[in-house]
Amino acid sequence: MSKLGCIRLIAGLSIGLFAGSLFAQTSSDDQTSTSAHPPVESSGVNAEDAVQASNGGGEQKMQYAAALDGTGLISMDRTTPTHLLLGVAVAGGWDSNPDNLGNGASSGVYILSPYFGIQVSTPKTQYLLQYQPTITGYSSSIYSRETMNVASATIAGTVNERWSWDLSARGTYGQDSLRLLAPQQSVAVGEVPGNSSSSASYLPNAGTVTYANGDLDIHYRKSERDSLEFHVANSFSHFTGMSENNGVATTERFGYGRELSSKLGVIAYGQSSYINGFIDCASFGGGIGLKWQAGERTSLSLSGGPQFDTSACGNQLEFSYNAAFSTRLSSKSQIYLLASRQPTASYLGPQLSQLSVSGGYQRRITTNGTLSLDIGYARSDTLATGSSYHETYFGCIYGYRIGHGFSATYTYRGYVGDSNGTKFTRNLGLFSLTWTPGAGRVFQ
Repeated sequence: MSKLGCIRLIAGLSIGLFAGSLFAQTSSDDQTSTSAHPPVESSGVNAEDAVQASNGGGEQKMQYAAALDGTGLISMDRTTPTHLLLGVAVAGGWDSNPDNLGNGASSGVYILSPYFGIQVSTPKTQYLLQYQPTITGYSSSIYSRETMNVASATIAGTVNERWSWDLSARGTYGQDSLRLLAPQQSVAVGEVPGNSSSSASYLPNAGTVTYANGDLDIHYRKSERDSLEFHVANSFSHFTGMSENNGVATTERFGYGRELSSKLGVIAYGQSSYINGFIDCASFGGGIGLKWQAGERTSLSLSGGPQFDTSACGNQLEFSYNAAFSTRLSSKSQIYLLASRQPTASYLGPQLSQLSVSGGYQRRITTNGTLSLDIGYARSDTLATGSSYHETYFGCIYGYRIGHGFSATYTYRGYVGDSNGTKFTRNLGLFSLTWTPGAGRVFQ
C-alpha cells in the first residue's frame, strides 16, 4: 500500500467514525458500557493472566477473564447462556519501527484481525474458548506481511460448596514485534481491566515467538472463614532470534487464607520456582499478605516475602511481592495500579526475576465514548549469562461505540526499550473500526 493509499484508508475510516457518531446520537441503542481498549492493541501473555475474583468476601465471587479481542473483561457467570463470540477489526496507521530495531525505518501499516470464541455455561462449569489472528501489511517494501496467532481457553468449575478450580491456557505464535499491534491482553484488577507487565516487555531482533502457558488453581473452603489454595503454572518460550532459544518456567504455590471479616482477609503461602533454559536453577520462598475490599468498587491486594535462590542462580536472597489496587472514582471513571517482583518471567526468556509496575486511568467521556491512559515499566534481574532488559510503555486510547456492535478507536502508543545494550524506541498511531457484538466490558 502506498503512503497516499494509507492516508486515504485512515481518512475513510475517520469519516466512518464521525458518520457513526451522528447515527449513534439519534439511535435508541444506548450502550452504557464502553470499550476503552480496542481490538487492535498490544498483546502480552503471562502466567498471571488467569481468571481473577473481584472481591475477598466469603460469598461466591464474580470471576472475570480477559477478552482476547482487547475489549476488556468477560464475566464468567454461570447464568450466562451459551453463545458464540464473533468479531473483526480493520485498522490503518503509522509505525515508526515495526521490527523493534535500533535503527528501524518507519512505515504505514494496515491490519485485519478477526475474532472467534464461544462461551459455554453449565450449573457447575463455565468454559471460554477464544482465538484471534492479527494479519499485518506495510506500505514500505522492506517489511513483509506477517501474522500473529493467539488462542486461549479458560475453564472455571465448582465441585461442591467446598471445592472449586480454575484452569487457563494460552498460546502465541508469530513475529514477536507484532505483539504491539495485536489485541491487548488485560488482567482483571478487581473489576477493572488493566495492562499486565508484558505491556512493557518486548525484545529487539527476537524473530518468531512460540509461547505457551497454563495455570491451574484448586480452592478448598475448610470452614466459613478458612480456605486452602494450590496453584501451579508452567510456561514455554522459544524465540528464533535469541541465543537463549528455549525456556521453561514452573511455579508452584500453596496458601492458607483466613477471612477476618466480610471485607478483610489474610493469607500465608509458600512457593517454589524452577527455570530451565540458558540456566537451570530453582528458587524457594514464602510470604504473607492481605485482601481488602474497602468498598463495593474498591479492592486492594498485597503479598510478599523472602525468596532464596539456589547456587545455580547465584545464591541470592530476594524479596518477591505482588500488589494490586483498583477503585471506581465515580460512575464515569476508574483507576488501577499493579506492581510485582517475581521470578521466572518466561515470555522474554527465563529471567531470575522481573520487576514491573503499571497503572491506568479510564474515563467515560460520553455515554458511548471512553478515554484510557496507561503506563508500564518492566526490568529484569538476571545473571551475566542471560539477557537483561528495562523498558517503558505508555498509551492513550479513545474508543467510541457507534452502535449495533460497531466501535471506532484512535490509539497512540509509545515504547522505549534497552535489551543488553541494544536501545530502541517505537511510536504507533492507529485508527481502527471494529465489529464485536459480544465484546468484553471496561466498566462492569
